[in-house]
Amino acid sequence: MTGSAENILEETIDFKQLPILYVDDEQDNLELFSIHFQNDFTLHTATSAEEGLKILATEDIAVVLTDERMPEMNGIEFLAQVVEKWPEVMRVIVSAYSDSDRLLRAINHGHAHEYIVKPWRRKELRACLVRSLTMAERRRSLYKRASLADAITTELHPPQKTDIVGEEGGLRNALSVARKVARTETSVLVRGETGTGKEVLARYIHQQSVRADKPFIKVNCAALSETLLESELFGHEKGAFTDARSRRIGRFELASEGTIFLDEIGDISPRLQVMLLRVLQEREFERVGGTRPIPVNVRVVAATNRNLEAAVEEGTFRQDLYYRLNVFPLSLPPLRQRPEDIGPLLHFFLKKYRHLTATTPRVAEGLVEALQVNDWPGNIREFENMVQRALVIVEDEPLGPEHFYFDVMPTKRSTFRQEKEKSQLQAIQEALEQSEGNCTRAARAMGLARTTFTSRAKKFGLI
Repeated sequence: MTGSAENILEETIDFKQLPILYVDDEQDNLELFSIHFQNDFTLHTATSAEEGLKILATEDIAVVLTDERMPEMNGIEFLAQVVEKWPEVMRVIVSAYSDSDRLLRAINHGHAHEYIVKPWRRKELRACLVRSLTMAERRRSLYKRASLADAITTELHPPQKTDIVGEEGGLRNALSVARKVARTETSVLVRGETGTGKEVLARYIHQQSVRADKPFIKVNCAALSETLLESELFGHEKGAFTDARSRRIGRFELASEGTIFLDEIGDISPRLQVMLLRVLQEREFERVGGTRPIPVNVRVVAATNRNLEAAVEEGTFRQDLYYRLNVFPLSLPPLRQRPEDIGPLLHFFLKKYRHLTATTPRVAEGLVEALQVNDWPGNIREFENMVQRALVIVEDEPLGPEHFYFDVMPTKRSTFRQEKEKSQLQAIQEALEQSEGNCTRAARAMGLARTTFTSRAKKFGLI
């Protein structure tokens, strides 16, 4: 961007009205950032991802910058949560490492819009901030021209056909039933192992319903603490708690007239179960700190990989809420039970990620058959990640089994060692899923030292 172009932008946009958050565990970096830009922009800083999430929950942030390497939760994990909870925020990752693999992770997993290499130069970073703030202002202009719900629908979730791979294969029965229930207003509970595509099915139900042109709002109930999830679902009034400096609209209000997708519903606390039950029964709720009931017209689609019947028996999940959610249950089969979909899925992901390789990828003879005999404990999510990795490392040769991290053999016999490694892989994947990618928490859940856990996860190509 030329200097004159920057001047034009700064004459038309009041950047002071668009706050920036910079997250870095090194205080010196935060101080240098403030020295350079505090006169030009409104700045917030945080020394950890957890602190950054708290600021995002209370401040109207337009742009987030984050260091890549931080303890507890790294920058890529942090941005993954930002895009989940505040998808309208522009996101920039800052790192001292400029290799292509990290850049790929930042873009594909952290959903970064830009990537800045440290040590950054003031002019370069300032140009990045101007670009990001300009895009943020364009998004906010959209909200001014339309209602908030319509803006979320048109910009963040534009009407488009959900890609379903398996409609003619292993998902035929599930999709046939989903189309029928979509035409009703019935609550749906989607069941399936982690990575089977429960969110994709929920979005498909929404797009097949009469609410298709209204918002589709998703919430990961396992990703937030009880307090944050309450505010996220129901919103809060100004002054409801410390740092609640303005009213926040919750996801139920944003989903009005549309569909709300509650993922990992089995992880919500007993207190929030009561509040959710009220919404389902009475179609109203109150914001945190509010006293006025707010009516809401929203369809609820929930999902879980837990055994809710067992949770009801144990007393950890309310039976009345279970019946309200489980009006119409739908089950997604794991990938190992639908091997006929491996071929179509492979070609779908090759097309989706063809930008990762300089040439059009070719598929070696026998690859599909070799992939079909793997159990894929991480299901479609694992398969998608492995296709991405294969495309990164493949060169001019056809894509074959050797480009995947495991030894794929065209036989269903497994040695003891292979079975042991497969069990380790599944356990590590589940731990990472439950901890939202946080290695420290995942290691603690498995009873392992963090170094042991990361060593095993690296061995399987998961981190």
